[in-house]
Amino acid sequence: MFSYINARGITNALRGVWYGRYGSARCPAHDDQLPSLSLANGHDGRLLLICYAGCSFREIIQALRRIGLLGTQAFVDKAYDHTLSFSKQKAERAQAIWQQSQPIKDTLAETYLRNRGITCELPADLRFHDKCPHPLGMALPALVALVKGAGSFAIHRTFLQANGCKTDQKPAKAMLGSVMGGAVYLSEDNPKHLVICEGIETGLSLLSGLLSEPVNVWASLSTSGMMRVNLPPIKGRLTIAMDGDDAGRKAGFTLAARAYRQGFEVFMMQAPNALDFNDFLYYSR
Repeated sequence: MFSYINARGITNALRGVWYGRYGSARCPAHDDQLPSLSLANGHDGRLLLICYAGCSFREIIQALRRIGLLGTQAFVDKAYDHTLSFSKQKAERAQAIWQQSQPIKDTLAETYLRNRGITCELPADLRFHDKCPHPLGMALPALVALVKGAGSFAIHRTFLQANGCKTDQKPAKAMLGSVMGGAVYLSEDNPKHLVICEGIETGLSLLSGLLSEPVNVWASLSTSGMMRVNLPPIKGRLTIAMDGDDAGRKAGFTLAARAYRQGFEVFMMQAPNALDFNDFLYYSR
């Protein structure tokens, strides 16, 4: 495989999308399926790399070198300072989208969630944007979720069709801003019992009759997000709700080991094979 010296070449090699001044692709430093890696060229030709799932600059560089897309060029060594400005711009864009969004009640975003079998009360940290910017440059309606506990302002977007279904346009989901360590807080009913899952729909499904007591539910947004989520200072009971696949189990047990070392009482929930808890709720109706 060829080594590349510019962001566009690396984006294309990762089978991502180039938008003229920057690209997005799946990050090679983790196994997430979302295009969470942003790539651009700095004004001095240095490479700018940001993973919005939380991978460090060093981890991205090491992964690119490991798969043969990047040599040992010195121009990446000082690029981190440039990524700080790039990250700030992303956070500002995320904040603008959030401020433009409206409460979720009686919107297309609520329709989408209700169509997935979700019956619980929807939190204020979920909103709706009728013309949300998509990574490909178009504007689509979207469910917009606020990410808390990360290093900067960040959001997660689920893009929708006019009928309330998830869009067929790829990517159908995208993060904006650095989400490393953060999560979407879906309920805050019991600080002594925290449930962490991957997806927003999964967490809301747990709150729609799959749990027997009031809990705090956090959606970590991805397998890498689950492994890296910042745990709260109150070390009570932690239930990890894993998706029913190998990646979900790996993420869940990685988090469990870390939480146990930090003093949490850890319990595990696993969705049926090849499903998540939203699938389970939806097909059980």
